[in-house]
Amino acid sequence: MNYVEWAEEYMTEARRVLGVIEKKKGLLNDRKLNKDARKQISDIIITYRCIYRELLAVAEHLRTRAGGNLNEA
Repeated sequence: MNYVEWAEEYMTEARRVLGVIEKKKGLLNDRKLNKDARKQISDIIITYRCIYRELLAVAEHLRTRAGGNLNEA
């Protein structure tokens, strides 16, 4: 496996995490949720966003090591 392939794996995982974030954001639209449930979902979203950003940063670093630029987000 080379750096470009490795970076692509990280980008794939980042896209998966972004999908999870979008699903969790959709849960916030439920009017039946109480304040505590909304807070818990919001905290989960924050955690996944951190993971997403880290995956993007690692993918960009790997692309840079391979000698290219990361043009996907």
